[in-house]
Amino acid sequence: TACESLNAAANIFLGQSEAPLMIKPYLPDMTKSEIHAVMTGGFATIAGSVLAAYISFGISASHLLTASVMSAPAALAFAKLFYPETRVSKTTSDSLAPPPSEDSNLLDAAANGAMQAVFLVGNIAASLVAVLAFVAFLNGMLSWFGGLVGSPYITFQYLLGIVFYPLSVLMGVQCGSEAECCEKGTCPDGFICDQCQGVAILVGLKTIVNEFAAYEQLTKFISDGVLSARSQAISTFALCGFSNPASMGIQIAALSYMAPSRRGDISAVAFRAFIAGSCACFLTACIAGILIPEETVYSSV
Repeated sequence: TACESLNAAANIFLGQSEAPLMIKPYLPDMTKSEIHAVMTGGFATIAGSVLAAYISFGISASHLLTASVMSAPAALAFAKLFYPETRVSKTTSDSLAPPPSEDSNLLDAAANGAMQAVFLVGNIAASLVAVLAFVAFLNGMLSWFGGLVGSPYITFQYLLGIVFYPLSVLMGVQCGSEAECCEKGTCPDGFICDQCQGVAILVGLKTIVNEFAAYEQLTKFISDGVLSARSQAISTFALCGFSNPASMGIQIAALSYMAPSRRGDISAVAFRAFIAGSCACFLTACIAGILIPEETVYSSV
């Protein structure tokens, strides 16, 4: 529909809590499938405000911009696959009417916008603290139980690194490593000689913590020579999205404030939208894996 398309286009450069502001008057009338599509678009893309931070890490700007643009239509496709529309939409292009203004003049609009921003930021901050605290609690418990059996390094990210290993292979990451120390067996402790394992750890960090921590770890892998140029590109595409538990709390808080009457529906589709947004990011990474050649392939022919 028109609202879904506008939100998807806005998500290319705006954040997950800013883009829905463009369709705020229509959120109360949207179906659950449309709300699911709005949330999926937020999970599958990143905001322009954090783009500069990732570029400062040494991440390719062209890959980040390309991933954000590709993820917008991919998010709509996965949203409708995960939650097909079964009801008549009230937000189609031929049924939308301009909403009446709630403000009397420019000064009133500025004051109203400032007050709404304060409540919105407060809700987001509270939800963010709650979700991150829960993840830290899980990691602490897993590490403590692992320490009882001599494995204190076990965390939720570590387990996800194992779970996402097959996904790294499917995305086209080359197994093994091109580092000389791996061939000679002289690598320092903690050095990863398997690129698939490295990318799986990055995806696990992005899925459980956030993409900021994952991109920071990616820069360390790049400086250590763990990943090839192609694996770096695939990782950049796979990590380019806000799909993590903290963002789930942010979106629930932001959309619930914009449409209080739909709080239950927003919470009901949040986790499904989180999975759909993650799949959209992984799909763009798979496409990157297909289109970006591996130097070793051509050198061996």
